[in-house]
Formats: sequence, structure tokens, C-alpha cells
Amino acid sequence: MNFKIADSKFKELLIPSLLLVMALNLSSVVDSFFVGSFIGPDAVAAVELLEPIILLMTVFEWLFGLGGQIISINKKSEFDIDGSNRYFTASMVVSFLASLVMAIVCLFFMDPLATLLGSSHATKPLVMQYSTFLYGCFVVSTIASVLTQYIRVDDQPNFASLVIIVANVINIILDYVFLSSGMGMASASLASFIGYTLSLVLCLWYIRNPKRTFRFVRSALEIKTFLKTTWKMTKVGFPGASMGIFDVIFVYIMNRFLGLTLGDIGLTTYMVCMDILVIGSIVDVGISETLTSIVPVYYAKHDYLNLKHLIRISLLITVICAIVLTVFIWVWPEGFLALYGFNQMEIADFVINAVKLYSLFFIISVLPCLLIFYYEAIERSALSTVLSVLYTLALPLVCVIGLYNLIGSNGIWLGFPVSCLLTVIIIYLSVKVIQKREPKYSGLFFIEKDLIDKTRNFVLTDNDLNAREECLNHLKNLKTNDEFCENVNKIFDVIFDTNPHGTYVEVLVIDYDDNVHVDIKYDGEHENLEHLKHNFPEGLFKYAEVLGFNTIEYVMDKI
Repeated sequence: MNFKIADSKFKELLIPSLLLVMALNLSSVVDSFFVGSFIGPDAVAAVELLEPIILLMTVFEWLFGLGGQIISINKKSEFDIDGSNRYFTASMVVSFLASLVMAIVCLFFMDPLATLLGSSHATKPLVMQYSTFLYGCFVVSTIASVLTQYIRVDDQPNFASLVIIVANVINIILDYVFLSSGMGMASASLASFIGYTLSLVLCLWYIRNPKRTFRFVRSALEIKTFLKTTWKMTKVGFPGASMGIFDVIFVYIMNRFLGLTLGDIGLTTYMVCMDILVIGSIVDVGISETLTSIVPVYYAKHDYLNLKHLIRISLLITVICAIVLTVFIWVWPEGFLALYGFNQMEIADFVINAVKLYSLFFIISVLPCLLIFYYEAIERSALSTVLSVLYTLALPLVCVIGLYNLIGSNGIWLGFPVSCLLTVIIIYLSVKVIQKREPKYSGLFFIEKDLIDKTRNFVLTDNDLNAREECLNHLKNLKTNDEFCENVNKIFDVIFDTNPHGTYVEVLVIDYDDNVHVDIKYDGEHENLEHLKHNFPEGLFKYAEVLGFNTIEYVMDKI
């Protein structure tokens, strides 16, 4: 089987997804590196205390950006362009409103919030300074990140990458310039604000681009429609966003727990562990989000062959990266601590021991993280949400506090991999229980086993007549009539005649007993769909542009 089209789309979306995850999380990591080097450990502890608030930006991006994007793509796959645009519009509007409300709350109540977050006498002034420009970051980073989600799946992944690169590069450069010149903690959040603002300005190019397929529509702003759309989008986006929500709760509880048990050294150490996790999860979450963009298209069409191929690639890449990072931490932890300037400080040995134990979490977390996003993409929201609660909040708290009481401070850092291992076991048992009620599915990824034998995939090119002949012969074997086969062959002719040489066409044929579905995807000229429209009777088949693919659905009912 040739996976040329699926692989090319996966690669095309992967880099922007990785950069998007990096943009949402890396700014606080970079800030930690610089404030640790130029100000000291108390400054790193201050950034950690603000982490629950910073994580809310990720929550909004997943809740409204990822949730809206999944439904928008599904609507396109169902050839409902107006519905797709309604979700895009609502997604952008509600992202702006939510981030604005959060910015206003922080602006007027930062002092009591700093106390509530557990600031000590040493860290509170630093918390207040760092939050100086954090309010503006809420709005500009949320809007830029959500909009980039749509740009990424609107056949402009390179431009989405550029937007994210601009934000991060400017933040890194200005962090060094500001902090090395003695401007203090406030300048770290100022650097992030400037970087995201300029990236948002770049996004205006997409808004003015006439070729974009996501558009603002007024119908989405009608009160009843807006509320209904927002509710559906939130429900779909919640499982992924719940990881961020529960992270906020968990980090807050952990900060209070560490403050009471280990003091500021515990907060500093936990910030270092969180920074390593952010770096490790760039690949993990980035690949999961890439799958989340592609899975709705293939799963809705029951294209399980391509789906299983993409899942295998995703697991292979994430496991290898997790192993490499874990080995690096065990072999040379001093290299990471050097980024904070902690190597020669008294806390070095304590931090090194902690990050080694904590790093065992990376490998075990690959599967549950991917499955939480995958179940969200196939709209099994309840399962995804329950697993998110267990994986992100409930089990880590139980394991960390329980093991601390049993073996001391080492139990805190070992609690994370132990909780993740328990999550994997619960996922397996939960899926088995569900599939007893729904026996048509098999495996962790809910593949309809009865459809496997009824499905055939073909990949055609303009110079591979054998593959085309094989496809047409298969249709004839399914007892389709001559007119149907002739129309399919004519569709191939129009596609190849009006697209560049070497265009790949992926054909999925499914025998549903009462009808035969032919689903065609190809990454060719957009104008080609207009040629198809003029060469066939109106209503003969459905077509749309989805994820940069031209897609065609042609169905023949059996008599």
C-alpha cells in the first residue's frame, strides 16, 4: 500500500503543530532560563507560582481553537461549508472574549492572586513584577494561537510556522537584551507581549488572503446560533482542554504542597521538572494535535488502513524522542541545569536527583497523551475527559502525596511515572468494557473490524494505468453498474488532465452492502474542482476542499 498522500499531509501539518505547541509553552521556559541566570532561583520559583495562570492560555487554545477546528474540518468533510465557517467565526470571537475577561481579572486582582498562589515574602515582589505585561499576553497570544490552528489546516502550514517562529524568536532575543541590561522581571513578560503582538500582526495577511477557506460569517453571531455553536465547540474541545484545566488545578495544589513541605527549593525544582516536561511534550503533544487534525477526516470516512499507518508513525516518533530525552537527563543532567546557572549552587544535587526520577514519566506518558487527543478527535468526549481527569489530576495527586508519606521527597518525583502507569492500565480496562457494549469495534483506537474486509485503498498517478485498472475492476466485482464505473473513470481523467504531472490520487472504496462509496482525495490544483463541476451533472457527487485536499464523494445505491 502506498501511503504517499497520508504521509505528505502528516509531514506538512507536523512542523506547524510542533511550533504551535512550542509557542504556547516555550515562552515561560525561556523566561525561566533567563530569569534563573540573571536574577536567581527565587525568580524561577516566582515564574512557577504564576504557572497556573499562564496555563490558562493553553486551555483557551485547546478549548476553542482545537474544538472549533475539529468540528470545522468535520463540517467540511460533510460538505457543509457554511457550518464550517460558523464554527470558525464563533471560535475566534469566544477566544477573544474569554482571554479579555481573564486579562481584566488579572489586571485588577493580581495582588490577592499572588497571595492565593502561595507567594512567599521573597517571591511576591518578583511575581508582581513578572505579571506587569502578562495581561496583554493573554489576549494577543490566545488570538494568535487559535487563528494559527486554522491557518495550519487551511493549506498554509508554512505560514502558520512563520507566525510561531516570529513570536518565539523575538521573545528569546528580547529576553536576553532586556534581562542582561538589568531591566528586571517585568521585562521578561514584556518580551513575550511584543513577540506575540507582532505575530498577530502577521496573521492579518491570512485574514486578507482571498484564497483562505475559513471565513467570518454574520450568521454565527446570532444569539441562539452563537450559544449553540459555542456549546458544541466547547464540548468537543473540552477533553483536550481539560488537560490544561486540570494542569492548572494540579500545579496550584502542587505549589501549595511543595511550599509547605520543601519550601522555595521545592518550587524551584518543580519548575525545572515542568520545563523539561514542556520540552519533552513539544513532540508528544505536537504529534497528537497533528493526528487530531487528520483523524476526523480519515475516521469519518472509515479509512482505517491510512489511520493505522499514521498511528504507528506517531507512536514510533514520540517513543524515540521520549527515550532520547530521558537518556540525556540521566547521562548529563548538569547540561540542563547549566541553562539556569544552578550548577554551582547548593541546590544542584537535589534538583539533579529530582529530574532523573521525574524523567521516567516521559516514556510512559506517550500512549495516554496520544489517546486522550485521539478519543477527542473521534468525538468520544466522555472517555477522553475521564482519562484526562485521571491522567492529569486525580492519579498524580494520589501517587505524589501517597509516595511522599511513604518514602519522603523522592516519592514526589516518582509519583508522576507511577500515576502514568496506572493510567495506561485503566485505559486498557475501560476500552475493553466499552467494546463489550459495542462489539463492532476492536483495539484501543476503535477500529470497526467488520469494515476492514469491505474496504480497499488505491493510490493512482497519471502514468500508473495498472492501479487505475485494478480500482475499476474492483468496482465491477462489487456489482456496480457500467455508468457508475464510467463516471469514476472520467473523474480520474479530469483530475489528471487538469493537474500537474505526478499528482497522486488516493481512492477509498467501501462496500456498505446497500451502497458503494468511492471517496477520492488528492493534493492538486484547487481550480480542478471547478473543472469537475462543469464536466458532470449537478448533484452527481459531492466535493469540497478539506485540509488542503480536494475531496470527492461518489455513492451508488445497490438495487
